[in-house]
Amino acid sequence: MCHYDNTLVFTYEAGREEHLTPYNCDMSETMTIDHRTRVAAERRERMRARLIESAMLVFAEKGAGASVIQEVIAAAGVSQGTFYNYFRTNEELLSAVTQELNDELLRLIELEVGSYSDPARRIACGVRMFLHAAHTYPLLARFISAAGLHAAGPSSLIYVYLPVHIEEGLASGRFRDVTVELALDVIAGTALTTVQRFATERETCAPPEQVVAAILRGLGVSRSEAQALVRSELPSIDAPANSLLERGHARMRDQVHPNAAAG
Repeated sequence: MCHYDNTLVFTYEAGREEHLTPYNCDMSETMTIDHRTRVAAERRERMRARLIESAMLVFAEKGAGASVIQEVIAAAGVSQGTFYNYFRTNEELLSAVTQELNDELLRLIELEVGSYSDPARRIACGVRMFLHAAHTYPLLARFISAAGLHAAGPSSLIYVYLPVHIEEGLASGRFRDVTVELALDVIAGTALTTVQRFATERETCAPPEQVVAAILRGLGVSRSEAQALVRSELPSIDAPANSLLERGHARMRDQVHPNAAAG
């Protein structure tokens, strides 16, 4: 029991009393409030992640122009009120999925290639990793195909990482006869178009190395150098199990092979 005079007295069953200052009681209350706040924030973050994960699956199937809110609510297994606590419109939902997926993928790529001294090698390996990821994760290719130009929106980390590598390539003479803006269009436009082909013409589209060699040629890299760059060793994308990429892929796999998921 707490008495707010000079001390606080806590009486235990054995009759022992412990005298604490009011500061100790305040600390306990603050810790309780902080814990509840943290738990609530974690619960909210998990729900938002569930909605984004479900939306990625639905957009990949229905397309970016479809009204998918009801399908996402059903896929996530939440109420309509819960959904609208997080997202208000189709466009807001699509933007959230696109940004989270793009940023997650680009961070994984940059983690591998950012330390390379040669900017041409950074671009070559980075785009190859992106294209191979679209082969490894069909859901990624389907979502990018459905999202179209939304997949490279103005808030994407594409516009954080790529300009730095392009500027260094131009300054060092590795890239020639292009501006930063034109180089961005060549890289992002070609990569996104290729991924769209992966989703619709998987068996007939050009392999990633051929595509990246063409991109490098467009940036002014010689044919022989471009071929050497696309033949270099390529690190694989190691997406964590809790990443949007892996979670979405697992859910799509479970939908296609429900018996395997049950086993």
